[in-house]
Order: sequence, then C-alpha cells, then structure tokens
Amino acid sequence: MTVKRRTNLLWGLIALGSGVFAVANALGYIPAGILDIALRSLPALLIAVGLSFILRDRVPLSSIFSLAAAGALVVVVVSSAYSARVDQVRTDKRIDIDQPIDVQIALLRIRLETNATDVELLTASDGSRRAAGEFVGSAASDIEVIYTAEGNAAALTLRERGMDSIPPFDALGRGTLRLELPPALPLDIDFVGDNGAVTFNLSGASLERLNLTAARGNVVVTLPDYAPQLSARGESLGAITVGSGDLTLFVPASVAGRFELNRGGSGIEPVYDANAYLYLVGDVLEARGIDTAVAVVRYTLNVGRGQIRIQTLG
Repeated sequence: MTVKRRTNLLWGLIALGSGVFAVANALGYIPAGILDIALRSLPALLIAVGLSFILRDRVPLSSIFSLAAAGALVVVVVSSAYSARVDQVRTDKRIDIDQPIDVQIALLRIRLETNATDVELLTASDGSRRAAGEFVGSAASDIEVIYTAEGNAAALTLRERGMDSIPPFDALGRGTLRLELPPALPLDIDFVGDNGAVTFNLSGASLERLNLTAARGNVVVTLPDYAPQLSARGESLGAITVGSGDLTLFVPASVAGRFELNRGGSGIEPVYDANAYLYLVGDVLEARGIDTAVAVVRYTLNVGRGQIRIQTLG
C-alpha cells in the first residue's frame, strides 16, 4: 500500500526565506533596521507555523491563511514598536553650532530643514555677531552646517539628516534644535520641518522675510518690533504654513500687520483682538490704522486643520 507523503508549503517558504535572509545578512546586505524588524517578527512566524499545523486538516488553504495572519501580526508588532519610540526625546547625540558672521555681511539668509525635531529660534541676548546653538537627538540623526558668503550677503544652512539605511528602532526618537541669531543683522529665514513643535521668538531681531512650513506640530511665532528695510511697503514678507497643528502669532502693538488667511475650508474661526484688527472680506485680518503705521508687515497664514491666533504684545 502506498502512503501519500504530505508536505507543508508554509514550512518550505519559511525555511527558504530564512536561508536567503541569513546569507544576505552574513554578506552585509541587510541594514540594521531590517534585521531589527526580522528579529521582532520571529514570534509571529512561530504563531504562523502553529496555525498551519492546527488548521491543516480543517481549513482549505491553511498555509496561505497562516501566512496572512503572520503578516498582520508583523505589521502590528512593527507599528507598535515604532509608535513607542518615535516621539521619545533622545539625547544620544549632541552637536554644538557656532558660526561667526563676517563683519561685511549686511544680510543673512537662514535655511533650516528638520525631521522629527522640536525647534526653537531666538535672538541672541548678548548681541554677538554669530549663529550659535545646539542640536540634541538620537544616534541616527545628524546636522549638516553649511555657511557661504558672497559680497555683502551670507547663507547659513542647517539640515538634519538621518542614517542612509533604515535605523534600528532603538535609535529612533525626537530631537531638539536651539539656535540663537544676531539681533542687529537683517535676516531672511526659511524653515521646513516634518514633525515637531516650532517656536520662533524673534523679538529684537532685524527680520526682513520669513517663510515657515511645519507639516505636523504647533507653531508659535513672535514678530519683532521692526520695519523691514529691504522690501517695499505692503509687499508680502512670506508665508507661514502649518499642515497639522495650531498657529499662534504674537505681534507688537507698534507693528501693523495684514494677514491673508488660508484655512483650507476647515471652518475654524481665527482668534484675534477686534480692537486691534479688522476682519475683511476675503479672509483677511488687517490692523486698524495700517495706512499711517510706521512698521507694516504682511504675511500669508496657511493653516488648514488648526486654530489661528493673533495676539497683540504691549
């Protein structure tokens, strides 16, 4: 009597995949992050094997069902591990920033690009002519600092970079960046952040232009008591864009602002002082007495899913 030999497709796939993975890892082709995910997925594979034996004679296509269940468990495990670490503030790496600004420079352009980092930008209290601060973050993050000068203008770029490959979960986390800028030097600031709280306290700064884009996180900006010298009166000085979060804008009483609002149809009404601002047709907030004001600023505020607050200082 011939006995038909039964094989298990799931065991074969797991054995084949494990062998290929082990060889690739031995040759150095597997990033540390992928290896971390694989090790965290082992319990799910064991569950899949157990399910395949239990369901083999009871459920059609039991191997495919077991693989699907294992895949779903892997997604849950990986998502849970990522969520538990991505918002943790990390202090594994500290990078000092200290960039002197040449005496002949009459305009400093600042370009900031960050990932999962809380950013604080403020004016140096000692009046020094340098950009100084500190980045603190995970071992998987780094800050590239580039300074170039041409004629009477200079550009300072700070760009956060992650690891080229997928980092292990233990290397993930939120960073912080604090940067102080010289008060007496005209500034053109351009910021792009992916995720994190943003605080720009520019009191005392000679702010000429500001473009700020924060994909996720609340944004607080304090404008200086300053009339831009390098832009025509009434010219737009930039845009503040918040993808997911609230925007709070502090404006000195001596500065007349005109703010064009783009709320993306959210229906969230702006909060402002009706004694200081007029709400105009076209979703515009304009300071009372703007025609006779000495210091006038004009910005576009793009906040599609959060609250816009404009508060008067002084």
